[in-house]
Amino acid sequence: MIKKIAAVLTLFTLLSFTFVTNFRDLVLEKLEGYANDYPEKIYVQTDKPYYTTGDDIWFTAYLVNGITHVKSDISRVVYVELINQQDSIVSKKQLYTKDISVAGDFKIKKHWKPGNYLLRAYTNYMKNSDSDYFFQAQIPVWNISKNDSLNTHSDIKFNTIETTKALSVSPPEISFYPESGYLVNGLATKVGIKVKGQSYKNIELKGTIKDSNGETISAFSTYKFGLSVITLLPEADKTYYASVIFNGEEIKYPFPKALENGYNLNVVNSGNQIYLQVSSNTPVGLKNTFLVAHQRGQLIFEKLETEDTNLSKVKINTNVLADGVASFTLFNSRGKPVCERLVYIDNPNNDVKVNLSVDNKTPKTRDKVSIEIDLNDALGNALSGNLSMAITDIDAVGQSSKSENIKTYLLLNSDLRGHVDDPGYFFEKENDSRRRYLLDLLMLTHGWRRFTWDNLLYENNALSFEAEKGIFISGFTTALNGKKQQISVLTRLTIMGKSPYQEKKKSDINGKFKFGPYILKDTISALIESRVKDFKSDDDKKNRDVSIYLDDEVNNSPKINRNTFLKAKTEDSTKIIGFLNQANRISQLDSEFLKSARLLDEIVITAKKKSEDEKREGELNDRTNYGFPSNRLDMRDYEDMGSFTVLDLLNLLPGVSAFNDSISIRGQGQPGVYLDNIPVQLGDISFMQANEIEFIDVLKGADAAFFANSGNGIITIYSKTGTGPILSNVKRKPGIIDFTATGFYTAREFYAPDHINGLDEAMKADIRTTLHWEPKIVLDENTNKTQVSFFTSDVKSKYAIKIEGITDTGIPVYHLSTIEVN
Repeated sequence: MIKKIAAVLTLFTLLSFTFVTNFRDLVLEKLEGYANDYPEKIYVQTDKPYYTTGDDIWFTAYLVNGITHVKSDISRVVYVELINQQDSIVSKKQLYTKDISVAGDFKIKKHWKPGNYLLRAYTNYMKNSDSDYFFQAQIPVWNISKNDSLNTHSDIKFNTIETTKALSVSPPEISFYPESGYLVNGLATKVGIKVKGQSYKNIELKGTIKDSNGETISAFSTYKFGLSVITLLPEADKTYYASVIFNGEEIKYPFPKALENGYNLNVVNSGNQIYLQVSSNTPVGLKNTFLVAHQRGQLIFEKLETEDTNLSKVKINTNVLADGVASFTLFNSRGKPVCERLVYIDNPNNDVKVNLSVDNKTPKTRDKVSIEIDLNDALGNALSGNLSMAITDIDAVGQSSKSENIKTYLLLNSDLRGHVDDPGYFFEKENDSRRRYLLDLLMLTHGWRRFTWDNLLYENNALSFEAEKGIFISGFTTALNGKKQQISVLTRLTIMGKSPYQEKKKSDINGKFKFGPYILKDTISALIESRVKDFKSDDDKKNRDVSIYLDDEVNNSPKINRNTFLKAKTEDSTKIIGFLNQANRISQLDSEFLKSARLLDEIVITAKKKSEDEKREGELNDRTNYGFPSNRLDMRDYEDMGSFTVLDLLNLLPGVSAFNDSISIRGQGQPGVYLDNIPVQLGDISFMQANEIEFIDVLKGADAAFFANSGNGIITIYSKTGTGPILSNVKRKPGIIDFTATGFYTAREFYAPDHINGLDEAMKADIRTTLHWEPKIVLDENTNKTQVSFFTSDVKSKYAIKIEGITDTGIPVYHLSTIEVN
């Protein structure tokens, strides 16, 4: 009998070990897959934290691998949206980057309503996850003509709950976070205490911990951010609560009930090392448990416990780890996560120093200043990377080292559940024990949010949205008549331009087609043609019995879901008043300057009329790939003929006759017809109107010799480039549509006055709140230093120099210093 029991126990042990070994393999495999198919992150730096209507928002978007924070190789397309307080997208930029960063800008229209705008950035690939993972930042916008107020409120200021009564209508909300996730009888554990609510965030809230018999176990006081911690050894048959005196009355906050059996994961982070102690009071102890640690999904430690023990200790050196949040999870022998704890890794080896060398240390107004910038690692070695820099007037634009920046976003807020207020506080001072202590309390009271273990291990996370390397032009084809069912036909895309491009493919059985990816800048004219048979059988009228429809990619934005922490902030009222006054003065000066500029422009235009005509002729000739035309019709001279058809316009040209379905030059046969340098048939262009055409050239005799089969002459038509979205000005005829494709946005250049060589600047006051914006500063292995130059304005003030960016090795960079103009 004893032998049978021993055999059963041996078999059970072998099966259990086999299961946990297979489970370990599963965890490691899934983590490796997550690291290979990594998520993406975007961070956006703006030149200022708030704006006025009529102002410009200058920004740089950083697209990175969400695990290593190096350049992402998945996406090349970034979407940045500006959303008003009514959750309407008022402006959207589609940007292309083959680097880690890309510049952009928004013009805040003067007629827009003031309010708390939302700046949102994402890639199409990021749409596979919840929109909470998109970058979001609140941008307050004021109307200077109304001097409006954005949800202002006053903070409650007090020292302790005991000494001040009636500080709040309701008592504070307190939450408890056992370090291991649960309290377990007989196992000592740390318990994080967090007081929620802005009113109690930075006060000293005092209380005591009592058991069910009313005996005081310990006392606690919350620190900055409403955080505190105690150590508790739960006893069987006892419960616990926190006691706080509020307005003279005791408020009781019950602790979670302790488990009879369970596990404990205790962590001590000394900076250079992490000490782990794993314990259990279960009958089987820790045998066949699995401890795993990852940083943003990348494995950093794992241990399968094979010994029959109730206590295990581990020491991990952090000198080879990246900075940021690390997650430690203990799985029991059945593969269930029973303990989880976050730890912040702050490795001094990853420190980056931004070095600024200013040539003019005491600049005056309208002085030129040059700043040399370079990066060094902890050992003084030069680093390469990408940076962006904003220089703003501190008297008008407040800058705080406690605010969100690229370092706090990538290393903290983008990886935690909830939100960290004033995250820059934790990085203001190096080797500060108080800040390190508070940061560990932050880890104790927050959770990892990028994935859950059940989701990672057991769900098939199929991708619904593809990564984009460029612009796609897609749509579907249907029968022209009858039920207009979607049909598969031969489809051809023609992209106009100086070097036209054509591509053919067949739409699928559902009539869907997709061309791309393309890297197009700004806007460009395009055609899509479809034929039932082929492109050589146009004598058969039924060959064109196809309707073509384009997908509206421009309006394919995800649902707007503001993160709950994006609430109206209390700005420094003194700064805001100064900012609004200065913005109002700028608006008045701009208005006065434009009035005088208009008068000067009239004189210049009259004096240079001939040269302007020559410039126009050169611009039109740049679009052609032949010599000079025999005759030209420039639509700039016929702006009142917008409703004329292309046939009407052709009849205005000497010797050209256009009637019904035929064209001739001086009575000869059908000439060759080209649209934006692509040969077309008359039916392809007959729908075009004058307001879509830039100019028309007629080539005869020797002038037409550039073209093949030019005996009857050549007519070339050039369309306007257009400015609308991809579906603007769509013209449909059977088997063909003409439209304007929207390319990637190219950022405007920041207006930087030259007070030495500039003419306009000498006549205009300069009181900019953003003194300079440098969207892309590249430090590579060949040039580890770079120089940025700018002019000071007319305002004597102290200016903040804010530099953000990321090294080529994925270390976020943040620097804030000042320069004073006397």
